[in-house]
Amino acid sequence: MMPNVLQKHAPVSLLALALLSGCDKLVPVYIFDLTRLAADGSEYKGNNNYQEQPWPCVRDNKSGLIWEVKTSASGLHAATNTYTWFNRDNATNGGWEGKLNGGTCAGSRCDTEAFIAAVNAERLCGYDDWRLPNRTDLSSIVDVSVRMPGPTLAVAYFPNAQSGLAGYFSSTPFRMHESGAWAWRFDQAFDFVAMKDKPAYVRLVRGTAKATGNEKSTPE
Repeated sequence: MMPNVLQKHAPVSLLALALLSGCDKLVPVYIFDLTRLAADGSEYKGNNNYQEQPWPCVRDNKSGLIWEVKTSASGLHAATNTYTWFNRDNATNGGWEGKLNGGTCAGSRCDTEAFIAAVNAERLCGYDDWRLPNRTDLSSIVDVSVRMPGPTLAVAYFPNAQSGLAGYFSSTPFRMHESGAWAWRFDQAFDFVAMKDKPAYVRLVRGTAKATGNEKSTPE
């Protein structure tokens, strides 16, 4: 029987040894270039305080990707919503479609396919081509210079990020077993194989990524 979560760590590197020894100055610093967006997709003109004047999306100016921003309130974009991985397309689901409606959420059925459909119907930030990010997409917003417990991303742009074992699903199936899909944890800044039928968090994206130099992905 397979375990519920199959974690896969990258090999220990000089960078990891430096971190363990406290040599933080050896950690490469990636400079993010992010822009907050308003509900209509234009550049946000607020005071940059999410609690007072929230923004629904963020554009990564290096990759060109636009990301969903999660809210602290209940509803379709609630940060604490969870979803099971579900994809009916046999050409891209890795051999198993996953589990229908197995998470805990509001505003849609609680699986990734239904959530994507609901966000596209809503036209978040004026777009209807939102998708589940692939493994590399998610890696591009990871900030490895942040120590545990994170969150290991730019919290000034991405508030309400969730930490913990569940992680954030990617669209990338695990090639070695049909029941798994790759996910990222934002408390420890690593990717791992999560089971499709176990609920996890989701952050949607749109656009086609350009290489930024911040992609972090270990071989399958």
